[in-house]
Amino acid sequence: SDLQDMVTRYDIIRRADLYRENIALSVIPEDGVDRVAAAQAADELLNISGIDTSFVLFPDQEGRVILSARSMGDVNVQVVLEKLGGGGNAATAGAQVPGKGVDEVNDMLLQAIDAYLEEE
Repeated sequence: SDLQDMVTRYDIIRRADLYRENIALSVIPEDGVDRVAAAQAADELLNISGIDTSFVLFPDQEGRVILSARSMGDVNVQVVLEKLGGGGNAATAGAQVPGKGVDEVNDMLLQAIDAYLEEE
């Protein structure tokens, strides 16, 4: 990766907040985030002590909100993101949500996480 990719990844990581103690959630309100950088940032968030699940959300230039999710195993991110029209597998998942803003999709994601954890 080049310097700009690394700066982008660490900007995504810097913006992450904890949700429910062990879930990192990074919400990027502006477009221009590279999907690969977002996926790599989601991976790198798992390297932080105490974080076992990560989600990165950002808008793209087509008006969709893109989500990239990673898990060490306690949370099945595929099941969570299926509630937002996404898919993947238990450890790696993604989604594209058209026609909604980042804040609205973030609220939807938090509801999906809460519903998943309540079912467990």
